[in-house]
Amino acid sequence: MNADFSAGTAPLQERSHPEKPRRVGTFTLGVVLVLSGIAMLLCMFFPTLDLTVLLKLSPLILVSLGAETLLAARRGSAIRYDWVGMILCFLLVSCALVLFVIAWCLLYCPEAVIHL
Repeated sequence: MNADFSAGTAPLQERSHPEKPRRVGTFTLGVVLVLSGIAMLLCMFFPTLDLTVLLKLSPLILVSLGAETLLAARRGSAIRYDWVGMILCFLLVSCALVLFVIAWCLLYCPEAVIHL
């Protein structure tokens, strides 16, 4: 490969940088972890803080996971459904369902959940 450097500049090479595929669920997991950490920190400073509101908002995990997938597909970016992404999605969905069941039990049959 002989290049002419007489003009003092290197010839431009075209590089194809394909967009790195994103794993599904990484953004949602990050948001959930940040919000959970903030809630835990607030509980340390305000022990009387009622966390049942967070339990009632647990379906937002599923909403954000679906919105993340739809927005990524709309932009045409590559979505990566590998085993790590599937495990992330499984953990997020399982966590959201468990938290919802706990919130439902606290709301409709608190005597079965809370024994004072």
